[in-house]
Amino acid sequence: MRWLVIASLAACAGSGPPAPAPPQAPVPRTRADDPPAVDPIAALAPDLPDEQVSWLVPGRVQLELGGAELEGPGGDRPLEVGVIERHGSFVRAAVRLPHARFSAWTDRARLLALLRADHRIGAGAGPGASGDVHAVLRAGARVRRLARKGGQTHVRFVGAVEVEGWVPDELLGDAGPRRDPTSRIPSGRRTLLVIPGAVIRTEPRWAAHALAMVADGHLVEVVREVDPAWVEVAYADGDVSVRGYLSRRDPPGRVHRAKDPEVPPPAVVPNGKAGSGTCLYARARGDAIGYLVGDRDVELEDTGGGWWSLAIDTPWGAVAFAARGVAGRELAACAPAGSVPAPAGTAPPAPPTP
Repeated sequence: MRWLVIASLAACAGSGPPAPAPPQAPVPRTRADDPPAVDPIAALAPDLPDEQVSWLVPGRVQLELGGAELEGPGGDRPLEVGVIERHGSFVRAAVRLPHARFSAWTDRARLLALLRADHRIGAGAGPGASGDVHAVLRAGARVRRLARKGGQTHVRFVGAVEVEGWVPDELLGDAGPRRDPTSRIPSGRRTLLVIPGAVIRTEPRWAAHALAMVADGHLVEVVREVDPAWVEVAYADGDVSVRGYLSRRDPPGRVHRAKDPEVPPPAVVPNGKAGSGTCLYARARGDAIGYLVGDRDVELEDTGGGWWSLAIDTPWGAVAFAARGVAGRELAACAPAGSVPAPAGTAPPAPPTP
């Protein structure tokens, strides 16, 4: 009878609702257009076919997500990078310097936007102006995002001239084909050298809407003389085209030119050498995120267990990566074949046997 009761209880237990499954770890959410994870070492190879490039304003970065933040030395001059991975609002940028290549994570907001198509900026011309008055940003022009509202982004372009205005979000991207620097496209008109900050307006009057400002002392073309105070001018290059009215008497406006750091960051104090291709890790026993290009003088510190702190100069100042192995030329290398110069003293490969 006792065994019958036990069996009955077991059967009742088996017929009840199943025990709840253990909770699952949350899956990180990513955007639908986020590409899959990539090999960061392979992605650092230079001059990849059809590579899209981006422009990063230096600031806080992380060598690995969730790691210690590196703060830039100041300044806002953009740096050409390649976006190789995305994770939510963060992007992984491939940084290619003459002496090293590595990847770093940063907020997507630090990327300049690139126009995907030509776009006319600003208000139209008033009744006292020529019908050709305009400010147009060309496809590929790099702009800073200033604000966003109702599917539009307020942007600022700074080149030979500075232009601000609203652009539809769908016309802005984070990357585009690499382009040669643009220069003024002459039309044969007489030129005029003007001071930085000279304002180009929609009409020949001080209260008219500002279309653009001359960013540096630069040549504009004279379309026609309006009166002793005003002249109709034009400027065009591969990024921007402007035509409007410039006063010879108005004070200049404020121009937002890119700035270098006010105080140069401290440089590393080399105390050793590392061979070309030496692998750079985010931290000891962490992930490989880059490598040296050419034999380099570096700042080395033994951190124990076969790991070293290897510091080099970067746009973020002196950055200490981790390196594995023995100091000098015996540090582990991970550069893809053919991506860096061979270490000095290395014999060239033997020719293939016929």
